[in-house]
Amino acid sequence: MLATLATHAAPHVRGIGFFPVLRYAVVTPACVLVAVAAAFLYRALLGRSSRPRATLAAALVGLASVVLVVMAAEGPPGLVAAALPAVLGVAVALALLIPRFAARPRRSRVGTAVLIVFGALELLGVALALSSERGVPRGAGGLAFDIPRELFDADSRFITLPSGARVHYVDEGEGETLLFLHGNPAWSFQWRELIRGLRGSYRCIALDYPGFGLSEAPAGFGFTPREQSRVVEEFMERLHLRDVTLVMQDWGGPVGLGLAGRHPERVRQVILGSTWAWPTNTREPRGIFSVIAGGPVGEFVQVNFNGFAAFGLQNGVVRELPPDVLDTYLRPFHSLDRRGIAAFYPGRITGDAEYFAEVEAGLPRLADKKALLLWALQDQGFPRADLERFQRTFPRHRTVELPEANHFFFEDTSAQVVSEIRAFMSPTPSVHHDPGGATATQ
Repeated sequence: MLATLATHAAPHVRGIGFFPVLRYAVVTPACVLVAVAAAFLYRALLGRSSRPRATLAAALVGLASVVLVVMAAEGPPGLVAAALPAVLGVAVALALLIPRFAARPRRSRVGTAVLIVFGALELLGVALALSSERGVPRGAGGLAFDIPRELFDADSRFITLPSGARVHYVDEGEGETLLFLHGNPAWSFQWRELIRGLRGSYRCIALDYPGFGLSEAPAGFGFTPREQSRVVEEFMERLHLRDVTLVMQDWGGPVGLGLAGRHPERVRQVILGSTWAWPTNTREPRGIFSVIAGGPVGEFVQVNFNGFAAFGLQNGVVRELPPDVLDTYLRPFHSLDRRGIAAFYPGRITGDAEYFAEVEAGLPRLADKKALLLWALQDQGFPRADLERFQRTFPRHRTVELPEANHFFFEDTSAQVVSEIRAFMSPTPSVHHDPGGATATQ
């Protein structure tokens, strides 16, 4: 427990700055083995050394030094600094605690019961952590994981951008262009039902941001929303996309609206829901979520158990996702060196206030754009106040309230959403011009 706390408390960038070698499934068994070995060593020293405590402490510090030297020689840069609090903390704790426990003539039943329960919980935790690390089948053509064709019937494409990002995307259909921008924890897979329903009439493009799905980030990439927005901008330039309709959800909003504010001439209109485009303070629900899910607790759950991704998906949909759909959603996050991205983004909600201020400042440049606002009423993270701000931002809006939908509203109401998008994209859509920002549910 001490090693885990020290590992997550050490200064680092949450999620993406976490070293998988320091994960719970490795650290806990290692600490147990060292503790047992140290206990036997101390028992042996009691009859052979005049200073058993000092000898035990020296042995533990020596072992810690060896571990740190090996990490420095064989591990990646920064590993020693990340591991130092845990390695030294465990050595000091064992040096202090083992003699005290050994000096006790007997333990109470309560103490014994507590140790047994604690040990059982540790074993269960390690088992659950290891089960989350199961591999996923590789896809055809060298893809990092398989994408079941029966679920996502689209051809995978890749493009390497001048910045060095290798972006995975799908490009289906012909006609006016719909550019789909996903949220977290998700990837282009989230848009499969909408693409299936719209590609007969429109060109549907959905990409994965670097670090998500099958996309790869260039060296030195920081994965911030500003950088992701620049990647989307670069992607649009390489594909010569103009006059597009942006379809945005969750982080897709800040990423896409940031781009639109910088280049309003490239965007024809917007479709959005369960998203936002302005700074969030730590006192409102979304800010509280940012502090918790983007802090040590959220990181621990995600990097060790892939728990935030699984919990977010299962609780962001009203209906129960079929097991194969949930499994495919989670496949990009099974890899230990990629699952931390899902723990990184919650903290950015409050941590990237400067970027959100830029996005908000750019919104007036989009006031002439038509907007379709799809609002899931069961999504507690994006209350009606956010909807009303978007209604004021886009006077030429059409609002569709979705009472039976949650955060991933396209999973709960895909047929309705497809129908609403078709109506919105038609030459004479029913769009309510409302300078006052009143709700225009139709």
